[in-house]
Amino acid sequence: MKDVISLANELKAHLSWHQARTIFLAQFILGLIRGRSCNLYRIAEEFQSKSQAESSYRRIKRFFSGYTFCYEQLGKLILIWLNLNSYTLCMDRSNWQFGSKHINYLVVSITWQWASIPIVWTCLDKSGGNSNSEERIAIMEKVLKLIPVSKIDELLADREFIGQKWFKWLDDQGIICRLRIKGNTIVQGNCGKNIKAEQLFWNVKLNQTATWHSKRKVSGVRLYIAARRTIKGLLIVVATQKPSTMIEDYYKRWSIETLFGCLKSRGFDLESTHMTDLDRMDKLMGLLALAFTGCLMTGHWHYGEAKQLPLNKHLRPAKALFRLGLDMLRRVLKNGCSKNDQIDFQALLQVLSRT
Repeated sequence: MKDVISLANELKAHLSWHQARTIFLAQFILGLIRGRSCNLYRIAEEFQSKSQAESSYRRIKRFFSGYTFCYEQLGKLILIWLNLNSYTLCMDRSNWQFGSKHINYLVVSITWQWASIPIVWTCLDKSGGNSNSEERIAIMEKVLKLIPVSKIDELLADREFIGQKWFKWLDDQGIICRLRIKGNTIVQGNCGKNIKAEQLFWNVKLNQTATWHSKRKVSGVRLYIAARRTIKGLLIVVATQKPSTMIEDYYKRWSIETLFGCLKSRGFDLESTHMTDLDRMDKLMGLLALAFTGCLMTGHWHYGEAKQLPLNKHLRPAKALFRLGLDMLRRVLKNGCSKNDQIDFQALLQVLSRT
């Protein structure tokens, strides 16, 4: 119970929650880490409490069904923990199906250490389809309440996030973007003639990058366009307001794919939850965001920069910083201390409090 109280005190310093709710939040986060599952009963079994698992399970269900809180507070807490001067944002969706119900998250995250931390999210009321411009604008307006435009380095998004209204809104807000567009997207060519974007790069060879240093009209907005043909022949076309390093920057978007993998099979097994209600799924993502941030920061504190991790034969780290941090926290929480690290949870908690 000592670990729960310590984490609750750290959370209480930033959240205006009732003490009992704050302790519950600490219990849930630590249970999530120990159990490595979003199945609510398994989390209840990991609660550090004298109560039976059934009682803890009912307590969890009451929280998700009846308690409401401000997600903006969670976002501010994550920003305090990260303490960054500027932010690279990623937007993407993750969806799966539980029975006949589709779970469809739209997430904006912060890229950091080859991973991506959820900062704003919404569970869409649709069956696996893409978001529309209104939904994207709505979620970005929530982001701007947390992070001013002056601190946003860039927004990265895949080719499903297109549309004239969406492009114009980003341009009006002054948000620098790196947006992948489809090869058959119509852009303005020479002499005002409209052509497909891929036709501008017909002569780009394998593993080469080309950039047009004059703006072209894309979905009604004048943007620079660059493309890279991968070693397998795939042409990746990116549109942006600033052409320098645009392709390299766009590749950072993969960090949000890493996030979804860590929330699912490589970490918290998000798909194992049996909840399907949109409001409850939004709450769950909020708690996952806090747990994910704690694990990632723990891995960074103990193992250093992500780019310094030893690589396997496929030139990728055997384990990401998030997974290294998760494994360390689980060892400490389950065994009292890590056999190799000889460190307790109180020391790891100082990583978040920056002391």
